[in-house]
Amino acid sequence: MARSPRSSTPSSSEEVLLRNKVQQGALARALSTESVALPSVEAPSLEQLEVTVPPPSPVTQDAVMERFQELRGELAERRGREVGEALAAGDEVRLDIIGLADGRIIPFSVRDDWLTEVAPRPALPGLFEELVGKRVGEAVRIPVVLPADYPAPALRGVEAQFMVEVKAAWERTLPEEESPRLLEALGSGSLEEGMESIARELAEESVEAQRLEATQRVLDEVAERTRVELPEALVEDEIRRLWGRTEGRLLARRGVPAGDQEGALQGWLEDGGQRLEAARRLRIALGLKALVEREGLKLEEADVHRFLDEVAEELGMERGEVEQALKENRAVARAAAETALHLRAVEYVMERARIHFEGVPAAEPGEG
Repeated sequence: MARSPRSSTPSSSEEVLLRNKVQQGALARALSTESVALPSVEAPSLEQLEVTVPPPSPVTQDAVMERFQELRGELAERRGREVGEALAAGDEVRLDIIGLADGRIIPFSVRDDWLTEVAPRPALPGLFEELVGKRVGEAVRIPVVLPADYPAPALRGVEAQFMVEVKAAWERTLPEEESPRLLEALGSGSLEEGMESIARELAEESVEAQRLEATQRVLDEVAERTRVELPEALVEDEIRRLWGRTEGRLLARRGVPAGDQEGALQGWLEDGGQRLEAARRLRIALGLKALVEREGLKLEEADVHRFLDEVAEELGMERGEVEQALKENRAVARAAAETALHLRAVEYVMERARIHFEGVPAAEPGEG
């Protein structure tokens, strides 16, 4: 019988978890240079480094209700469905999925071990509705007419085919909306108080999202100030590496023919958004690398400890376990050290940035 995804860590080793953290974390990925041969550049000026961050969107009732339903799902009683057992609406499922259009793999449609719910999704109309009645362990092909607002304009209105493998599923029994267990999780004595608590939590998250947005805007400014001509081959190599760590890995594991894999990669290489983002990552990496060299930035022991603590917390591990995993794999240890140094460079830049949060008095350098 399949086990609930919350009952065990879906990973083969601590080393794999650590590698994923170091190599695939959003910020680390944006800053990591890995083995790419980067051109030398002059460190960007940090003089008059200012950014403005718009106010967060107000918390809506729909957002509160969505979070409430997510919490109900987390507290649901789960029963793992047997191989061959049919899916039902509301089930939690673990899927591998690949989208095809005109015989080619749709860029960014490949998902590996996707843990999601059997519930309608406007972005893929009909896909999850068709999963009802399909069976655990089954691989199916489901037609989907891509919506008019699909991110790739050339595919809007196109009838695609999605190959879906149902790897595991869990029947869920949601707690009643005013059950004592749910109210306890909300830290409240009534449903109304619980909703108010969720609204406060979402508001706090909006403030944190503003801080993350501030960091991204400062890094965007660093990228703008990093004067360098990026060879197209370098940009493409950056895209290839990211594709290889994500879609490429799944396609290779599934034995997709090399020609089809190359076609999927070409979709990434031809995507304008991917090229812009790859160039941005490279400019940031170059700018921070130059700042590290110019300012002689080094990792202090406190920086290393803080980084290891953050990794351990995110992975649910003890710091000693993280340290042991690093000792056992020098490549991962080197990537972790590079990432920690880049994060130190980000801190250095943020300490010198003046950040304006709209509706709030401007933060002096180092206060944002």
